[in-house]
Amino acid sequence: MTLSTLRSEARERLAEVLDGARTVALVNFPNHGNPGDPAIWLGTRILLRDLGVRVGYSSAHWDFDAGSLRSAVGSAPVLLNGGGNFGDLYLGQQQTRIEVLRTLRDNPVVQLPQSIHFADPANEARMAELLASHPDFRMMVRERNALRIARERLGLEPTLSPDHALALGARSRTRAPVWPVLWLTRLPGDPEHVDHGEPDDPDVRRVEWLHGVPDDEAGWDLVGRLALRVNRAVRDSWSPGVRGMGLRHAAAERTYTPLAWRWVRRGIDLLSSAEVVVTDKLHGHVLCALLGIPHVVLDNSYGKVSGTLDAWTGGLPGVHRAESGEEALALAHRLRVARA
Repeated sequence: MTLSTLRSEARERLAEVLDGARTVALVNFPNHGNPGDPAIWLGTRILLRDLGVRVGYSSAHWDFDAGSLRSAVGSAPVLLNGGGNFGDLYLGQQQTRIEVLRTLRDNPVVQLPQSIHFADPANEARMAELLASHPDFRMMVRERNALRIARERLGLEPTLSPDHALALGARSRTRAPVWPVLWLTRLPGDPEHVDHGEPDDPDVRRVEWLHGVPDDEAGWDLVGRLALRVNRAVRDSWSPGVRGMGLRHAAAERTYTPLAWRWVRRGIDLLSSAEVVVTDKLHGHVLCALLGIPHVVLDNSYGKVSGTLDAWTGGLPGVHRAESGEEALALAHRLRVARA
């Protein structure tokens, strides 16, 4: 597949599950600096724009309010942002998902393309029961293992779709490379971390792209800094049910898109700084593919990275796979030689 066919496929699958809806709510804005999740959010907004669908309400997990959503969009479909948080590893987004399913019984609920992982079978069983009880729930997944889990263990008939970050389309490097190899990897303690045996090499810069966010944000333009200040002020003072929260939510809502673009740009800048990238981050891979940066992909703990490559992106130009850190480094150096 090409990037353009992946975007077309994502648009067609989204149109299919929306079934003609012209207005939606979009919930679970990723209110953090990890570039991958904001890339998904922005890709969804692009696909909705392409389809002529209006977003009448949006929220992060911390400022979601069922009453405000119904006032804004009535019984329109509620879209839950895609990603890798369907399960019990990341409880903020999952708890909002549960609240949406429990409180919005008259709205179709659409889970946008996700990977699925439950560490505790009891949590998975409770989720299956909640999903079965909702009158109109539609599940989208982005790889075949999630498709199997959704069918066999959650009792659903899901729609397989590319990750929505791919809707950002082809991008250009934002800076000239200064590092031979960038090693973008999860750290010990991360629930998706795998010890791939990273080799010691002076040509390698190792990063986890959530680190150093405050320093990077200090260098943003005026619009970005103002959006961040407003967003943090609203979040720090958020008190559900208190008078005036509606106006505060409206202010926070206006910050989501400018923040998302700047967090994604931060990831693009980081990836652009290297000749070749090695990563076990799914959206390290996705953004490299969009940028045309040669890169080597290692898997995460439960296979969402390899699953996405198997289903959609493994054949894109510049994409290479490895099973160990040693293999990845050797391949990265060969790619550097070929690039030269």
